[in-house]
Amino acid sequence: MATFRFPVHLLLGSVVAVGCSQEWVATPSNPLPIFDNDDVGKPVGAGGSSSSGGTSGGGQTPGPCVGDPGTPEIVRLGKVPGKTVLVGCVVTPQGAINGSVFISSDTIVCVGASCTDDPDAADATVVRTHGVIMPGMIDTHNHILFDIFNEEDWSPEKLYQNHDEWPNEPRYGAMVDAKQWLNGELALPDGNGGTAKITDPRGCELNKYGEMKGLIAGTTSIVGSANPLDKICYGSLARTIDQKSNDLPDDKVQVATLTPSKATGDAVCQKFVDDLTDAYVIHRGEGVDEYSRAEFDKLGTLTTEPGCLYAPETTVVHGTAFGEAEFQTMADKGMSLVWSPRSNVFLYGGGTDYTKTTDIKMALGMGINVALAPDWSLGGSQNLLDELKFAQEVDKNRWNGELFTPEMLVDMVTINAAKVLGLDKVLGSIEVGKKADITVISGDVTKPYDTIVGANPNDVSLVMVNGIVLVGDAVLEEAGPKWVACESLDICGVPKFACVAEAEGTDSDKLKQTWAEITTVLSTELEAFDARDLTAWDFAPLAPLVKCK
Repeated sequence: MATFRFPVHLLLGSVVAVGCSQEWVATPSNPLPIFDNDDVGKPVGAGGSSSSGGTSGGGQTPGPCVGDPGTPEIVRLGKVPGKTVLVGCVVTPQGAINGSVFISSDTIVCVGASCTDDPDAADATVVRTHGVIMPGMIDTHNHILFDIFNEEDWSPEKLYQNHDEWPNEPRYGAMVDAKQWLNGELALPDGNGGTAKITDPRGCELNKYGEMKGLIAGTTSIVGSANPLDKICYGSLARTIDQKSNDLPDDKVQVATLTPSKATGDAVCQKFVDDLTDAYVIHRGEGVDEYSRAEFDKLGTLTTEPGCLYAPETTVVHGTAFGEAEFQTMADKGMSLVWSPRSNVFLYGGGTDYTKTTDIKMALGMGINVALAPDWSLGGSQNLLDELKFAQEVDKNRWNGELFTPEMLVDMVTINAAKVLGLDKVLGSIEVGKKADITVISGDVTKPYDTIVGANPNDVSLVMVNGIVLVGDAVLEEAGPKWVACESLDICGVPKFACVAEAEGTDSDKLKQTWAEITTVLSTELEAFDARDLTAWDFAPLAPLVKCK
């Protein structure tokens, strides 16, 4: 994610107290605006004007969102970096309101009817979005180093029962070899009778490619399980939320894709006690057979203290084979669940059997916190927007479209996902004091949740991570950082910009790489792997960033 830092002399002039001067603020303790009986429709102390404070129609009443057709526009270009007001339909914990959000540095400092009225916003950049302003989406399950591939590189040859079966396919193994070669994990024949690893491992570029896939679709944080751990280069684009380069004070998220040893399990439980781990995200129950189901039982018995991993900090990824007993234990212990339906149906249901995914109806009925995530672009969704649509498809075909509301689905990729990671006090909703990870979606603001669920990456008009605009429609490029050169992208025919290189990056940390350099390096190395003719398959070119509809 963005690690841009503002010069100290600029920041000193932009630090503000949490909250908005003379402004209603949506917070848990103040969920609704207070109205003066003598001045109906105007928040008390809002400045007395029905104008939008220079936002050309932002409005003063934080009521339901009203139609505002048009394309995003910069109403005012600010004088001080790090201060932005977004005007439009704001998705808050209390519902969607017609209003605005003021960001100073990396923090949301105002959510209300007209944040431009705040004196500290006088020199802020103001963007009239004509769209839905939502929390940046959080991807809680992605094998990000594989996101240069898709189902054209490998698809299952048959239906499988569990996750230990399909990795034995030769073509899948060849693809893994390609990924491991690029990442510096695998040595290949060097032509001189020996073996050698790649000279310059490309894990940084692989990670950035996966994060860009998410970012252009409105995802601002990703649990990517990238390895080796904690590389400096992971600290760009979206938040690498499961590692130290996450631009947060701490990294208290642990991820496990395999069954841990007894020693590891004991260590995790001790970290729960010592408050060193807030989230333990582990793959369990991926498959449709007893072998997969029994993984949950093993989780409870592998530690010295039986059941210590059945804890509120623990989140199960998949749970596809789980039934009432497993979900009841999860509910009783306060555990969470990450659901990846497209990947499940792809691997275990031939792409069409919607019963071959987790029984989310049962899980939700027991009160389990559920997040939605794409898994990877190999048969999973390309991004969270795609996964939202597939979740609706599963609902329609399995539960007659009666299980999810659009608002429930949006929660599954925002606040529910933040709860999975133990970060709901910091991310996952648009509230004063939280980090400014924000996505803007173009479309019908009178039905904001439907608009989000129905959106495609070309509808994403702006994405902000840690208060920095990193991706957006070309017309909004001036709202991006001034100290780096942003690049042009075409997303399904819509001109966009992306700010990838960081001004203080170096050759060693790879933070100064441009998007063009990243894609060129990956393409060249993947083609070089194919040219070795070590397998019967080729894996170039790179899978596209997005599948256009």
